[in-house]
Amino acid sequence: MARIMEAATGLDLWLLGLLLLALLLAANEVGFRLGRRRTAHLPADAGGHVGVLTTGMLGLLAFTLGLAISIADQRFEARRDLVVREANAIGTAWLRAGLLRDAAEAAALRRHLADYARIRLDYTTARPDRDRIAALNRATEAAQARIWTMAEAAARQDATPLTAALVAALNETFDAAQAQRYAHESRVPAHIQWLLLAGSLLAVGAVGYQLGFGPQRHGVLSTLLMAMWTGGMLLVADLNRPREGHILVDPKPLRWALESMDTAAGAGRR
Repeated sequence: MARIMEAATGLDLWLLGLLLLALLLAANEVGFRLGRRRTAHLPADAGGHVGVLTTGMLGLLAFTLGLAISIADQRFEARRDLVVREANAIGTAWLRAGLLRDAAEAAALRRHLADYARIRLDYTTARPDRDRIAALNRATEAAQARIWTMAEAAARQDATPLTAALVAALNETFDAAQAQRYAHESRVPAHIQWLLLAGSLLAVGAVGYQLGFGPQRHGVLSTLLMAMWTGGMLLVADLNRPREGHILVDPKPLRWALESMDTAAGAGRR
């Protein structure tokens, strides 16, 4: 079931929107025709009871949509906050690397940290290509190993509070990368997405069923309701796509960190 939902949400947003709108319109049409057929077999006041039940269904569906949007937004905010956290951690480690007594070791470690920041920037902005992302994860791990080996050697040669502070900054940097990777893999649970889709079809069908009892169909308003509901579900789908769509994490903090490193390195060479 999770694979089916992943395949569906992997569609282009416009195509996914048209598909969802078509399903909602079809459910509304089926409900309306059933309501028309039942009108002749029910008492005159049956429409009022149907309205009460439909209102309850729409209220529960609105709660489900709000829950799904909230979960998707939390995932998005976590990814955005982690970009800032990772950029700050890399910048702090880069600054502390310059405090090593051996100038050559300090310069080499700073170069490796700048290269590491570029890898992390590429990871943050990578498109949904499994091979590319896997390669960037391997590059991240290799860069971490190189940086840690250098820091470990520096700490053994000169065990001071400054090297301890550097090691702490590197630990935070590596932890932020792991948290960022997990945040990009985290999605809205598939069961909630299925519940939202099934609940939408049932509730929209109930609205059509209720309209089938009335003298007018209100086709324009019904279509607008379907379109608005499709927009809400598309918002969930968009927030649920860390590497594509229209709502993406801004990688500017990492770019700013790299710019600061390049500016400071250039000033140091002059």
